Amino acid sequence: MARWKLGVLLFLLGLALLALARFYFSGRILPGVAVAGRPVGGMDLGRARKVMTELAAEVENRQVSLHLGEQVLASTPGALGLEVDVEATLARAYALGRQGPLLERLALLSARERRVEPVTRLDQQRLMAGLESLGGAWRKEPADARIEIDAAGRPRLVPAVTGWQVDAGILKSRLEKATTGQIIDIPLNRLEPRLTTAELAARRITRQVASFTTLFNPSEGDRAHNIRLAAGTLDGLWLPPGGEFSFNQTVGPRTPDRGYRDALVIEEGNFVPGTGGGVCQVSSTLYNVALLAGLTITERQPHGLPITYVPPGRDATVAYGLIDLKIRNDTPYWYLLKTGVEAGKLTMAFYAADEAPRAEVTSHVLETIPPPEKIEWESNWPPGRVEVKREGKPGFRTQVLRSIYRGDGKGQPGVVSQDLYPPQPRIIRKGGP
Repeated sequence: MARWKLGVLLFLLGLALLALARFYFSGRILPGVAVAGRPVGGMDLGRARKVMTELAAEVENRQVSLHLGEQVLASTPGALGLEVDVEATLARAYALGRQGPLLERLALLSARERRVEPVTRLDQQRLMAGLESLGGAWRKEPADARIEIDAAGRPRLVPAVTGWQVDAGILKSRLEKATTGQIIDIPLNRLEPRLTTAELAARRITRQVASFTTLFNPSEGDRAHNIRLAAGTLDGLWLPPGGEFSFNQTVGPRTPDRGYRDALVIEEGNFVPGTGGGVCQVSSTLYNVALLAGLTITERQPHGLPITYVPPGRDATVAYGLIDLKIRNDTPYWYLLKTGVEAGKLTMAFYAADEAPRAEVTSHVLETIPPPEKIEWESNWPPGRVEVKREGKPGFRTQVLRSIYRGDGKGQPGVVSQDLYPPQPRIIRKGGP
């Protein structure tokens, strides 16, 4: 019973002391408080603020050295974005013994020194700028493993490279605790590449399985620009086993805000200016190299007119949101597409494993359709006057065959497509009747 009474008495005494301390030290920090080892107990807020301002200057201007790889960079915490928040530190020191659970405040009364750590913050933008100004870096991006094609057309695996980024949280803590002249190891977080060397090696890209080239006139600047732009979006495309590729989804809308220009396109059997002219040559080139690689064509439409840059029946028109070219990989092998545009030539090639199939593709014109003649009568012309408004062009019925050769060397022939390209009429203007 006596111990119980003694405990109650001590508790009440502690409450009284807390009340007395808050009254006596109103507007002042409670006794025994020190900020980073600097006594501020009993000081009014103005005097304590001066002490903490001096502490902030000392911390921020302390000379330190940063160890990053083989570099040692001389700087200060302040130049690297570390700031001591004087007002927040002052508020923390003033609140000690005044706020918090009652038992914790009572325990503080028995402590000889009540230590407060400065409130700091790290400005990451200043840290990045500070490191760069010293010749260091905030982040090194990882690099994926990739396939490069050598001068002989052979694929070569380039290993992945691991990246890193400065761990700002740990560096902040080290800068806070650093002493003058100390060498600080900059903490780094490892950044892994999205495609590792082992993952790429497992795809077994060892040879070119198919290649196809189409020609264009480089002096047609806007059309050449569109070809180069669309082909660039396809370079490096991966087609995994069982995967399907959509030309429209990959290349995206052919609009001016995405860099496409006006050039001739086919609409309703005529060549007219339109945004993205030339992109169909890219889709047609892709269609041909896919046929030669033994891939499956799941969606394709021919143009409304015969096209001269590919063999008869081997074109593939596209129109975003309306007409697509889709290709599926029904083999167990990964395929990599590489594209190149140079000196009026557009070349595409698929690379895969040695065991990947190959194909032979042939085109046949089954029928040539002569152009019909269309007369336009001009009532305001004199009888007998005749002019050819447009020469006609023949149409064609075509058939494309493909034989796919697999590991056993036996071909699997089949019909790829049978298409009709309507003739363009010969238009004659006559006076009369």
